[in-house]
Amino acid sequence: MKNATTLLAPVPVTPFVGPTTEAVEPSPGQIPLPFPGMSPVLPAPVERGDARAIRERAARFMQALVEVLSGERPVRQMAAWMAPDVYAQLTARLTLHARVPLRARSGRGARIVSVHVAMVHDEAAEIAGRMVHRGRSRAIAVRLELQTTHRGEKVWKCTALVWA
Repeated sequence: MKNATTLLAPVPVTPFVGPTTEAVEPSPGQIPLPFPGMSPVLPAPVERGDARAIRERAARFMQALVEVLSGERPVRQMAAWMAPDVYAQLTARLTLHARVPLRARSGRGARIVSVHVAMVHDEAAEIAGRMVHRGRSRAIAVRLELQTTHRGEKVWKCTALVWA
């Protein structure tokens, strides 16, 4: 059993040699941090199932959603794409954290930079995305489900929404 004195014993430290000039490859599954002057090496997104049909639709939906979250788009435009309870949650959260609408787009508006689709089954997809706004990254996750309207048409609706 170790006592407090042995826990405070000095830890051997290896001397710092300095930065190396040779390129270091990231380990599998590791994403390197972007450094100025270097292009980031990002892995190709992994999608489970056949997500091609919904990928573009999800990207457009996520872009519209980040524009609503940043105040660039009115929230009422999302009503047709969302389940009533999710829309109510979104409007309540936006009302609680009311934001001043941004000026006309100057290239600094909110944008979605990555979308990852996982097909739960043929009629449900879970989408994770990363948005960038004012130099900060935030995560967004949604669940889209294929639902039948009162006219008998099948449409994708957002049934769950979480953002950080």
